[in-house]
Amino acid sequence: MVAVLAGNPNAGKTTLFNSLTNSSLSTGNWHGVTTRPAYKTVKGITFADVPGMYSFDGFSMEEASAAKEITGADVVINVADSLTLESTLRLTRRIISMNKSTVVYITKLKQLRLRGGWLNTDLLSRMLGVPVVTDVKELKKILKNGVPPAAKQDGKIPLDKAYYAGNCSLHRAEKVFYNPVFAPIIFVLAVLLMFFFAFYKGMPGEFLKGLCEDLICIKFKNLLAANITNAVLCSLVCDGIISGAGGVLSFIPQLAVLYIFLILLDESGIMSALSFATDGIFQKVNLSGRAVFSLVSGFGCTAAAIITTRGFTAKDAQKRTVAALAYIPCGAKLPVFLTFLSPLFANPFPVISAFYFAGIAISLLVSKLCGGRGEELLSEVTPIGFPSLKRASIKLCFYLKGFIIKVVTAVMLFCIISWFLSSFTFTLSPCAAQDSMLAQISRALLPLFYPMGITDWRIAYALITGFAAKENIAATISQLLPEGLTLNLAATVAASTFLLLCPACISAFSASCKEAGVLTTIKIFGVQLIVAFICSYAVHFVFSL
Repeated sequence: MVAVLAGNPNAGKTTLFNSLTNSSLSTGNWHGVTTRPAYKTVKGITFADVPGMYSFDGFSMEEASAAKEITGADVVINVADSLTLESTLRLTRRIISMNKSTVVYITKLKQLRLRGGWLNTDLLSRMLGVPVVTDVKELKKILKNGVPPAAKQDGKIPLDKAYYAGNCSLHRAEKVFYNPVFAPIIFVLAVLLMFFFAFYKGMPGEFLKGLCEDLICIKFKNLLAANITNAVLCSLVCDGIISGAGGVLSFIPQLAVLYIFLILLDESGIMSALSFATDGIFQKVNLSGRAVFSLVSGFGCTAAAIITTRGFTAKDAQKRTVAALAYIPCGAKLPVFLTFLSPLFANPFPVISAFYFAGIAISLLVSKLCGGRGEELLSEVTPIGFPSLKRASIKLCFYLKGFIIKVVTAVMLFCIISWFLSSFTFTLSPCAAQDSMLAQISRALLPLFYPMGITDWRIAYALITGFAAKENIAATISQLLPEGLTLNLAATVAASTFLLLCPACISAFSASCKEAGVLTTIKIFGVQLIVAFICSYAVHFVFSL
């Protein structure tokens, strides 16, 4: 049996899917989180989580795919947002008219009651002729016993006060978050607070990062060095893997702080409110408030943020957002910024904050220069409320798990390759790093970095490795420069500028090709690379004065 979870965007379909199937699909309070159907079979029932839709006559690819899944379903679980029941029941009536076995699952009842509203689910069930439930256990019981086909409905389903009162009055606190002046200020303060807890000396992120670095890169490395007798194997494990990939793992506490703030902004509904409040501002740079979700998601992962643009209805608006996302510093750039800035600044908090805000400003400028106009904002606004600590914890573990897996697989493999290339000549004879095949290859590309004040082939090679994955830069510097970076101010700021402006990783390139097209992606990445070199040259020249 195939049970399709269908409903308006941001109704809670994926959250319900995760509960029914014990999954951990990404959830979020914005339109377009689910961009393609997801399936999982549990006890003979194949559940399908489909993109949100308002009608069967939608214009986007996501709505078309959702309509196709509903047409072929054995059972439709219509996920209905109690705060927007008027618009939800239009889709409900259409599904029921298809004579599908239907169950209506109501979400956000707690928020409805907090706003003074109420819902009589029993009476609504009798009027619709289908089961109406609010509890996952009750839904599972109905699915187990079998759902009868819905009776065909004629005429409109009235919103009778006998079963529903949607009093959606806003609290005073909520009005502040929806204010077009205060909403951006609140967001900026939240981001500054995020950076403060992550980078400021003595704060949790910086303190725990120091502990992890001492544990992994010093104590654990010394323990392995004392117990591995083979010199080559010891060099591979200690100098290649632990110094490289292990050094990147020590940044987990600061990344955790970054992810916690982003998750809480989303789960509390503040991000949804920001999208609504800043729509007019974003229209001035040829975007809509919907782009807020994609741009803020870019702080976590550029590739994932690009995928969120799939929910856009206008293709040109999607391409502009993808171009703008190229300049939002992702979480993988965080360890690299710290690697470059920490040796020069005892407290990198203000400098890193400046680079992150500069990335936001540049992304908006790029969208403005691209021309065109922003698409119409059509999205449900999530009510402001205290986030679910359980959902926030699950999301945090999911993001950190993905980072750790990437480090112990792709980054570790890259460290092993770098160790091999830096330990042998082209004739495979053991040698010092400066005589290795890696040194000879890197020196050929080093002139590109001379105008940035970078004259060390190891740093040039590290920056080049970032095109595969930004974590590789920090890993390579830790591996090849155990003494640490000794760049002056001009070279440090120039290298950081290059990092801010250079193209993202291979994953982002692939995601951009799928969403914006190969030709558009090549243009974006080509222009971005040229701009990164020119701007970093200019920054080094200015700071050298």
